[in-house]
Amino acid sequence: MRTAHFSTLIVAFAALMTSLPAFGWGEKGHNAIAHIAQNHLTRRAQREVTRLLEGHNMAYWSSWADGLREDNRYDFISTWHYANADEGHTYATADKNPEGDVYTAVELCVEKLREKGLSDSLRSLHLKLLIHFVGDMHCPMHAGHASDRGGNGYAVNFRGRKTNLHSLWDSQFVDAAHAWSATEWAENVDVKLGRDARREIEAGTPLDWMEQTVVVSHSLYAGTPQNVSLSWDYINKYAPLVEEKFMEGGYRLAKLLNEIFSR
Repeated sequence: MRTAHFSTLIVAFAALMTSLPAFGWGEKGHNAIAHIAQNHLTRRAQREVTRLLEGHNMAYWSSWADGLREDNRYDFISTWHYANADEGHTYATADKNPEGDVYTAVELCVEKLREKGLSDSLRSLHLKLLIHFVGDMHCPMHAGHASDRGGNGYAVNFRGRKTNLHSLWDSQFVDAAHAWSATEWAENVDVKLGRDARREIEAGTPLDWMEQTVVVSHSLYAGTPQNVSLSWDYINKYAPLVEEKFMEGGYRLAKLLNEIFSR
Protein backbone atom coordinates (compact mmCIF):
# COMPACT_ATOMS: atom_id res chain seq x y z
CA MET A 1 0.00 0.00 0.00
CA ARG A 2 1.28 3.46 -0.86
CA THR A 3 1.44 4.97 2.59
CA ALA A 4 3.43 7.94 1.33
CA HIS A 5 0.21 9.35 -0.08
CA PHE A 6 -1.21 9.94 3.40
CA SER A 7 0.50 13.34 3.60
CA THR A 8 -1.55 14.33 0.54
CA LEU A 9 -4.78 13.24 2.21
CA ILE A 10 -4.35 15.74 5.03
CA VAL A 11 -4.66 18.59 2.52
CA ALA A 12 -8.18 17.39 1.73
CA PHE A 13 -9.47 17.79 5.29
CA ALA A 14 -10.72 21.36 5.02
CA ALA A 15 -12.50 20.78 1.71
CA LEU A 16 -14.22 17.60 2.86
CA MET A 17 -15.56 18.53 6.30
CA THR A 18 -19.09 19.09 5.04
CA SER A 19 -21.63 16.41 4.07
CA LEU A 20 -20.29 13.90 1.58
CA PRO A 21 -21.60 11.42 -0.98
CA ALA A 22 -21.91 7.96 0.53
CA PHE A 23 -21.03 4.51 -0.72
CA GLY A 24 -20.52 1.30 1.28
CA TRP A 25 -23.39 0.89 3.68
CA GLY A 26 -24.54 4.35 2.74
CA GLU A 27 -24.33 7.24 5.17
CA LYS A 28 -27.06 5.81 7.39
CA GLY A 29 -25.34 2.46 7.86
CA HIS A 30 -21.94 3.96 8.54
CA ASN A 31 -23.48 6.40 11.02
CA ALA A 32 -25.30 3.60 12.84
CA ILE A 33 -22.11 1.54 13.22
CA ALA A 34 -20.21 4.60 14.45
CA HIS A 35 -22.94 5.41 16.99
CA ILE A 36 -22.83 1.85 18.36
CA ALA A 37 -19.05 1.94 18.62
CA GLN A 38 -19.11 5.30 20.39
CA ASN A 39 -21.47 3.85 23.01
CA HIS A 40 -18.92 1.19 23.94
CA LEU A 41 -15.69 3.16 24.21
CA THR A 42 -13.85 3.22 27.50
CA ARG A 43 -13.53 6.64 29.15
CA ARG A 44 -9.92 6.86 28.09
CA ALA A 45 -10.68 5.96 24.49
CA GLN A 46 -13.65 8.34 24.47
CA ARG A 47 -11.48 11.26 25.51
CA GLU A 48 -8.82 10.53 22.89
CA VAL A 49 -11.33 9.94 20.10
CA THR A 50 -13.17 13.18 20.91
CA ARG A 51 -9.90 15.09 20.97
CA LEU A 52 -8.69 13.70 17.65
CA LEU A 53 -12.06 14.27 16.00
CA GLU A 54 -12.07 17.93 17.04
CA GLY A 55 -14.99 17.52 19.43
CA HIS A 56 -17.23 15.67 16.97
CA ASN A 57 -18.53 12.16 17.51
CA MET A 58 -17.54 9.28 15.26
CA ALA A 59 -20.77 9.35 13.25
CA TYR A 60 -19.90 12.87 12.06
CA TRP A 61 -16.86 11.48 10.24
CA SER A 62 -18.12 7.99 9.41
CA SER A 63 -18.65 8.65 5.67
CA TRP A 64 -15.78 11.07 5.20
CA ALA A 65 -13.61 8.50 3.44
CA ASP A 66 -16.22 8.06 0.72
CA GLY A 67 -15.90 11.72 -0.21
CA LEU A 68 -12.29 11.14 -1.18
CA ARG A 69 -13.49 8.88 -3.97
CA GLU A 70 -14.94 11.91 -5.76
CA ASP A 71 -11.49 13.41 -6.28
CA ASN A 72 -9.13 11.63 -8.68
CA ARG A 73 -6.13 12.83 -6.66
CA TYR A 74 -7.08 10.12 -4.18
CA ASP A 75 -7.65 7.26 -6.60
CA PHE A 76 -4.97 5.31 -4.73
CA ILE A 77 -7.42 4.60 -1.89
CA SER A 78 -10.31 3.61 -4.16
CA THR A 79 -9.63 -0.10 -3.67
CA TRP A 80 -9.44 0.19 0.12
CA HIS A 81 -13.22 -0.03 0.58
CA TYR A 82 -13.62 -3.68 -0.43
CA ALA A 83 -11.93 -7.07 -0.86
CA ASN A 84 -13.46 -9.24 -3.56
CA ALA A 85 -13.51 -13.03 -3.31
CA ASP A 86 -15.05 -15.20 -6.01
CA GLU A 87 -17.13 -18.28 -5.26
CA GLY A 88 -15.03 -21.09 -3.83
CA HIS A 89 -12.50 -18.65 -2.35
CA THR A 90 -11.88 -17.23 1.08
CA TYR A 91 -10.20 -13.88 1.55
CA ALA A 92 -6.93 -15.74 2.12
CA THR A 93 -7.13 -17.66 -1.17
CA ALA A 94 -8.59 -14.87 -3.33
CA ASP A 95 -6.42 -12.76 -5.63
CA LYS A 96 -5.25 -9.62 -3.82
CA ASN A 97 -5.27 -6.13 -5.25
CA PRO A 98 -1.69 -4.77 -5.19
CA GLU A 99 -3.10 -1.33 -4.35
CA GLY A 100 -4.59 -2.68 -1.11
CA ASP A 101 -8.08 -3.61 0.07
CA VAL A 102 -10.38 -3.03 3.04
CA TYR A 103 -8.59 -5.56 5.24
CA THR A 104 -5.12 -4.15 4.58
CA ALA A 105 -6.53 -0.63 5.04
CA VAL A 106 -7.89 -1.52 8.49
CA GLU A 107 -4.59 -3.11 9.45
CA LEU A 108 -2.66 -0.06 8.27
CA CYS A 109 -4.86 2.36 10.21
CA VAL A 110 -4.52 0.31 13.40
CA GLU A 111 -0.76 0.12 12.94
CA LYS A 112 -0.47 3.88 12.44
CA LEU A 113 -2.68 4.71 15.41
CA ARG A 114 -0.46 2.55 17.61
CA GLU A 115 2.70 4.18 16.31
CA LYS A 116 4.48 6.20 18.97
CA GLY A 117 5.32 9.74 18.03
CA LEU A 118 2.77 9.99 15.23
CA SER A 119 1.48 13.56 14.83
CA ASP A 120 -2.07 14.37 15.87
CA SER A 121 -2.95 15.28 12.29
CA LEU A 122 -1.97 11.81 11.09
CA ARG A 123 -3.64 10.14 14.05
CA SER A 124 -6.83 12.02 13.26
CA LEU A 125 -6.61 11.00 9.61
CA HIS A 126 -6.13 7.33 10.36
CA LEU A 127 -8.90 7.37 12.95
CA LYS A 128 -11.37 8.81 10.44
CA LEU A 129 -10.39 6.21 7.88
CA LEU A 130 -10.58 3.36 10.39
CA ILE A 131 -14.10 4.32 11.43
CA HIS A 132 -15.20 4.04 7.83
CA PHE A 133 -13.24 0.99 6.75
CA VAL A 134 -14.40 -1.16 9.68
CA GLY A 135 -17.94 -0.35 8.52
CA ASP A 136 -17.08 -1.33 4.95
CA MET A 137 -15.49 -4.56 6.18
CA HIS A 138 -18.89 -5.61 7.58
CA CYS A 139 -20.84 -4.77 4.41
CA PRO A 140 -21.48 -8.11 2.62
CA MET A 141 -21.09 -6.92 -0.95
CA HIS A 142 -17.76 -5.31 -0.11
CA ALA A 143 -16.58 -8.89 -0.13
CA GLY A 144 -18.53 -9.75 -3.27
CA HIS A 145 -17.29 -11.64 -6.31
CA ALA A 146 -14.49 -10.10 -8.35
CA SER A 147 -16.11 -11.53 -11.48
CA ASP A 148 -19.11 -9.19 -11.19
CA ARG A 149 -17.33 -6.28 -9.47
CA GLY A 150 -18.70 -6.99 -6.03
CA GLY A 151 -22.26 -7.54 -7.22
CA ASN A 152 -22.37 -4.44 -9.44
CA GLY A 153 -22.82 -6.70 -12.47
CA TYR A 154 -25.35 -8.97 -10.76
CA ALA A 155 -28.84 -7.82 -11.84
CA VAL A 156 -31.82 -8.10 -9.48
CA ASN A 157 -35.29 -6.58 -9.23
CA PHE A 158 -36.21 -5.11 -5.87
CA ARG A 159 -39.67 -3.78 -5.15
CA GLY A 160 -40.43 -3.48 -8.85
CA ARG A 161 -37.22 -1.68 -9.79
CA LYS A 162 -34.11 -2.88 -11.58
CA THR A 163 -30.94 -2.66 -9.52
CA ASN A 164 -27.90 -4.77 -8.74
CA LEU A 165 -26.85 -6.81 -5.74
CA HIS A 166 -24.18 -4.32 -4.67
CA SER A 167 -26.47 -1.28 -4.73
CA LEU A 168 -29.21 -3.26 -3.04
CA TRP A 169 -27.01 -4.14 -0.07
CA ASP A 170 -25.23 -0.82 0.16
CA SER A 171 -28.29 1.22 1.06
CA GLN A 172 -31.61 0.19 -0.51
CA PHE A 173 -32.04 -2.84 1.68
CA VAL A 174 -31.16 -0.92 4.85
CA ASP A 175 -34.02 1.51 4.24
CA ALA A 176 -36.39 -1.32 3.32
CA ALA A 177 -35.57 -3.41 6.38
CA HIS A 178 -36.54 -0.66 8.83
CA ALA A 179 -37.63 2.93 8.24
CA TRP A 180 -35.26 4.16 10.95
CA SER A 181 -32.80 7.00 11.21
CA ALA A 182 -29.16 6.15 11.94
CA THR A 183 -29.63 6.83 15.65
CA GLU A 184 -32.78 4.70 15.71
CA TRP A 185 -30.85 1.88 14.06
CA ALA A 186 -28.20 2.15 16.76
CA GLU A 187 -30.77 2.30 19.57
CA ASN A 188 -32.69 -0.72 18.31
CA VAL A 189 -29.72 -2.86 17.32
CA ASP A 190 -27.43 -2.10 20.26
CA VAL A 191 -29.26 -4.23 22.79
CA LYS A 192 -27.75 -5.12 26.13
CA LEU A 193 -25.84 -8.37 25.83
CA GLY A 194 -24.27 -10.56 28.44
CA ARG A 195 -20.51 -10.54 28.77
CA ASP A 196 -20.12 -13.90 27.03
CA ALA A 197 -22.25 -12.83 24.04
CA ARG A 198 -20.32 -9.58 23.73
CA ARG A 199 -16.98 -11.39 23.88
CA GLU A 200 -18.14 -13.81 21.20
CA ILE A 201 -18.88 -10.92 18.83
CA GLU A 202 -15.59 -9.18 19.59
CA ALA A 203 -13.51 -12.35 19.32
CA GLY A 204 -10.92 -12.75 16.64
CA THR A 205 -8.96 -10.33 14.51
CA PRO A 206 -9.77 -8.11 11.51
CA LEU A 207 -8.67 -11.01 9.31
CA ASP A 208 -11.23 -13.29 10.98
CA TRP A 209 -13.91 -10.62 10.53
CA MET A 210 -13.00 -10.23 6.86
CA GLU A 211 -13.35 -13.97 6.33
CA GLN A 212 -16.76 -13.91 8.02
CA THR A 213 -17.97 -11.23 5.63
CA VAL A 214 -16.80 -13.32 2.68
CA VAL A 215 -18.91 -16.24 3.95
CA VAL A 216 -21.94 -13.95 4.34
CA SER A 217 -21.41 -12.58 0.84
CA HIS A 218 -21.35 -16.08 -0.67
CA SER A 219 -24.58 -16.92 1.17
CA LEU A 220 -26.30 -13.83 -0.26
CA TYR A 221 -25.39 -14.80 -3.81
CA ALA A 222 -26.88 -18.24 -3.15
CA GLY A 223 -30.04 -16.71 -1.67
CA THR A 224 -30.54 -14.01 -4.31
CA PRO A 225 -31.21 -15.39 -7.82
CA GLN A 226 -30.45 -13.03 -10.68
CA ASN A 227 -33.35 -11.15 -12.32
CA VAL A 228 -35.88 -12.49 -9.82
CA SER A 229 -38.27 -10.00 -8.22
CA LEU A 230 -37.47 -9.60 -4.54
CA SER A 231 -40.01 -8.21 -2.10
CA TRP A 232 -41.29 -8.70 1.43
CA ASP A 233 -40.17 -12.32 1.88
CA TYR A 234 -36.60 -11.32 1.03
CA ILE A 235 -36.70 -8.33 3.38
CA ASN A 236 -38.12 -10.44 6.19
CA LYS A 237 -35.45 -13.10 5.69
CA TYR A 238 -32.42 -10.82 5.64
CA ALA A 239 -33.33 -7.84 7.85
CA PRO A 240 -31.81 -9.61 10.90
CA LEU A 241 -28.54 -9.94 8.96
CA VAL A 242 -28.28 -6.15 8.59
CA GLU A 243 -28.89 -5.75 12.32
CA GLU A 244 -26.22 -8.35 13.05
CA LYS A 245 -23.60 -6.75 10.80
CA PHE A 246 -24.25 -3.28 12.23
CA MET A 247 -23.85 -4.60 15.77
CA GLU A 248 -20.71 -6.54 14.89
CA GLY A 249 -19.17 -3.57 13.13
CA GLY A 250 -19.90 -1.25 16.05
CA TYR A 251 -18.67 -3.59 18.79
CA ARG A 252 -15.54 -4.53 16.89
CA LEU A 253 -14.66 -0.93 16.06
CA ALA A 254 -15.01 -0.08 19.74
CA LYS A 255 -12.80 -3.03 20.64
CA LEU A 256 -10.03 -1.85 18.33
CA LEU A 257 -10.17 1.72 19.62
CA ASN A 258 -10.27 0.66 23.27
CA GLU A 259 -7.16 -1.43 22.69
CA ILE A 260 -5.37 1.28 20.72
CA PHE A 261 -6.02 3.99 23.31
CA SER A 262 -5.59 1.82 26.38
CA ARG A 263 -2.20 3.36 27.18
